[in-house]
Amino acid sequence: MWTEQALLKLSDKTTYCREDLFRIFRSEKQDLCESTFRWTLYNMLQKQEIFRTGYDSYITKRPEKCSTYKPHYSDRARAVMELLEENYSGLNFVMFESVLLNEFLNHQIAQNTMYVQVEKEVSSYIFDVLQEKYNGNILYKPGKKEFDKYWRRGCIVVLELISQAPLSQETPHEIVAEKMLVDIIAEKSIAATFSPSELPFIFENVIGNYQVDKRRVDRYAGRRGKALPVRKYMEGR
Repeated sequence: MWTEQALLKLSDKTTYCREDLFRIFRSEKQDLCESTFRWTLYNMLQKQEIFRTGYDSYITKRPEKCSTYKPHYSDRARAVMELLEENYSGLNFVMFESVLLNEFLNHQIAQNTMYVQVEKEVSSYIFDVLQEKYNGNILYKPGKKEFDKYWRRGCIVVLELISQAPLSQETPHEIVAEKMLVDIIAEKSIAATFSPSELPFIFENVIGNYQVDKRRVDRYAGRRGKALPVRKYMEGR
């Protein structure tokens, strides 16, 4: 089978990105398309023929320890983070983008949505600030129906940051794996960006490739009233 020949071309001493793997796989199957490649890579990850060690980073030898999840934000998201950090020192907020999930999905999210989760007391004020800065393409705490109706390309969504949410000590404005796994279920506007059928794959890929403190997940899920559905996916992998 062509996949077996492709694997023989990979070295256990080299780290590959998706572009590298696509080029090598295509050398064995010249009509390889993006969707077939995505499924092939997913199946290899499930069979543990290839291992993900980080964002766009793959090896053929099982890593001794899973790495810590580190989100790779777009330039636009970084600009929003810098705006808030520079002008509102001490503000508690966390940034998320829907396309961050593409690392774990079978069907990729094409149009990005940015989420700024900010402490409740000032969330409406930060909404006004961003609305003025980004020409009104902003939603404030939308439900699913409101999100579906008013979402536009490049939309920014402002949400309230739940107290006691798991945060990174080193980079407190960047989302951690434990928070992300709960938010994709608890936040309706985030859940609206991908198919519910993808949830098992997201949980399996995140937990299988990154360090996840399940106690932090459970505590935060309980805080958000989503302990049962989150536990279902945590235990179903």
